[in-house]
Amino acid sequence: MPVLIGSYADQYSTYDDDFKPLAPPVRTPAPSFLAVGSTGTRYAVGELEGGEVSAFTPGGELINSLPTGGGSPCHVVTAGDHLLVANYATGSVAAFALRPDGGLDRRTDLAQHAGASVVPDRQEGPHAHQVTVRGSMVHVVDLGMDAIVHYRLTPEGRLEHVRTTTVQPLGSGPRHLVFHPDGRVFVANELTSTVSTYTSGFELLDVKPSCLVQPVGDNFPSELALSPDGRRLYVANRGNDTITTFSVEAGGLLPIDEVSTGGTWPRHFAMLGVRLCVANQHSGTVTLLELDPRTGVPHPARVVLEHTSPSAVIPIDR
Repeated sequence: MPVLIGSYADQYSTYDDDFKPLAPPVRTPAPSFLAVGSTGTRYAVGELEGGEVSAFTPGGELINSLPTGGGSPCHVVTAGDHLLVANYATGSVAAFALRPDGGLDRRTDLAQHAGASVVPDRQEGPHAHQVTVRGSMVHVVDLGMDAIVHYRLTPEGRLEHVRTTTVQPLGSGPRHLVFHPDGRVFVANELTSTVSTYTSGFELLDVKPSCLVQPVGDNFPSELALSPDGRRLYVANRGNDTITTFSVEAGGLLPIDEVSTGGTWPRHFAMLGVRLCVANQHSGTVTLLELDPRTGVPHPARVVLEHTSPSAVIPIDR
C-alpha cells in the first residue's frame, strides 16, 4: 500500500509498496501530519506558530492554503465535505468547507478550548492534539485540559459543543484515542505513560502502563491502533522506543509483548496490512514490523527508509 510520509523537514513524500519514491518530495512548511480526501487530495498542516493547512493535488501541486486560526496545528482529518484541524499550541479545533475539486473553500468554525490541568509545564492551558470523527460526532483529545471534548458537526460545518469528558487521573495528558468495534474507547496518555479504557459513553474502566518493560527514563506514548479484527491494540512509546501489543479481552487490556521500533522517538505509525510502519522522528528512519499471522505480535523491525525527521505515516487507500 502506498504511503505519505510527513515530516518537520518542510516536505512530505509519497512512496510505493516497496518504499520507492513515487514522486519528488512536496515542499511545504512543517507538514507534520497529513490526510487524504475522497478526491485523492492531500491535506497537510503547517505546524508553525501561525498555523496553516494546505491542499495539494495527488501529483503534489498546491491548490491553496488557509490559516487554521491557531498555533502549531498537529492533526488533520477529513469529515465528508469538511476538514478538521487540531491546533496544539492554542488549544482549538478548526473546521473548513471543501470545494468539489478538493480545495479549501473557507473556514466554517473555530472552537476555542479553555482550561488547564495539574502539570505546570505541559498543562498550563488547552492543547488540542487529535480529532476523531464518528458519524456526525467529533471527538477532540486535549492534552492540556486533561479532556476529551465532544462536538456535533453540522451540515454547515459548525462545531456544536455537546459535552466535555475530564480524564482521570488528572495529569494523564491524553494524546490520541481509537474506537473499538464493541464501543469501547482506548486512549494513549502521554504524560503518565498509560493507556486508558473507556465505555462508549466515556466512563473510565481501566488504566494500564503503556510499557511492559519499566522505562529507564521518561516515556511518552504517541500513536495507538487496533488490528482490523479488534483483537490487538498497538501502542508506540517514545523513550522506550517500542511498540507494546495488548490483547483486547472482554475484561480489559492484557499486555502480551513489547518490541523495539528499530529507531528512536516513534512519533506515529500505521497499519499496512500485516505490517506496522513506524515514523521514528529522532533517528530519521522509517521502519517496518511484520505481524505474526497467528498471534498478531510484531516481529523485530527493519529500516526501510532514511528520512529526515519523519512525523507521520498515512496510507493511501484511494
